[in-house]
Formats: sequence, structure tokens, C-alpha cells
Amino acid sequence: MTENNQAATPLLDPSLFISDEVRQRDVKLADGSTHTFYIREQEGGVLRAFGNGQFSDDPEKQAESIARLIAKAISTPDGKPALTLAQAKRLKFSVQMALAKEISEVHSYQGKGSSQDAEAPSGSATSSP
Repeated sequence: MTENNQAATPLLDPSLFISDEVRQRDVKLADGSTHTFYIREQEGGVLRAFGNGQFSDDPEKQAESIARLIAKAISTPDGKPALTLAQAKRLKFSVQMALAKEISEVHSYQGKGSSQDAEAPSGSATSSP
């Protein structure tokens, strides 16, 4: 009798999980300049903490929540943190808003085979309007 040792089929599609891939984004800022940023997807808890901070009654928590998200998500090309929390807090508001938009786009689930990153080569740049 021959034993069949095939690996089990994954129960969930791998596209449902955060990626270790660093996403490159060319971000057009309010002053008209374009800067390249690298963004790492974050676990759900980090995003929930951001959302909770935004809806907090404490203005300090609201102000800090976006800086925390930016400090965690913006990285070097090899995935290491690029900003400290103190640096992220000091970014101009328009820069924070542009980065928050790009971070949100990286985290939005587009489904298997229909994400922006699936259509373009790895590390491709996309521009913000």
C-alpha cells in the first residue's frame, strides 16, 4: 500500500493575509513635489488602534494616532522603520494626510488578482492625485 503524503490545501487564500512585501509609492504633496515612500502593511491591531485614536474624546490621542500609524507603516526599502514617533509627529499636516491616504490604499483589500499591486510589477510606484 502506498501512502499519499500531499500537503493539505490551505483553508484560506493567502491574499487574505498581510504581506511582508514593502510597497513603494511616489506621493505628490501639497507643494507639488513628489517623494518616494516605502510602506509596510500592518497587523489589524495597529489599524484598530489608529481607528480608536481617531474616535477618542481626547484630542491628544486623536493627534497622536495618525503619527503612530505613519511611524509604524513608513519604512526603508528593506522594511526597517524609517521614522520615529517623534519625527512622525513633526511632519506637516498635509504630509501626514498624504501618507495616511497611501497607507490606507496599501491596506485596502482588493481581492485575489485585482489589487493594484497584483496588476503592476512588485515595487511599482503609483502617484497620488
